[in-house]
Amino acid sequence: MSNDNIHDRGMKKWYGFLMPEHVAETKQMWIDSQKIKMPLFDEDRILEFEQLIRYAKDYNLYVDLSLFDDGFERKLFGYIRSIDQLKKEIKLITEEGIKIVRFDKILNVTVID
Repeated sequence: MSNDNIHDRGMKKWYGFLMPEHVAETKQMWIDSQKIKMPLFDEDRILEFEQLIRYAKDYNLYVDLSLFDDGFERKLFGYIRSIDQLKKEIKLITEEGIKIVRFDKILNVTVID
C-alpha cells in the first residue's frame, strides 16, 4: 500500500481532545499576550500632540490618530471638527461619521498634508 492515498487531517484530528473551555482559555491567553500598556508621555510630547491637533484643525488637514483601545492600538483617520478643552475631547469627522476622541487615549498624531 502506498502513502500517496493517505489524507492527513493535520491538527484537526487533535481538536477532539480539547474541551471548548480550554480552546476559549487558550484564545483569551493569546489575546492578552498581544495587549500593550498605555505609555506615559512627558509634557513635551503632550504639547507636541496639542500643537499638531491645533494645526490640523486650523488648516483643515487630514489626521491619522493612533489610539489606545483596551490594550490595543487602533487607528482613526479624518478631519478635526472641534476641540473641547474642558471635556478634553476632540470631535473627528471620519468616513463613518463623527467620532469623539478623548485626549488621554491618544498614542500618536500624524498630520497628512
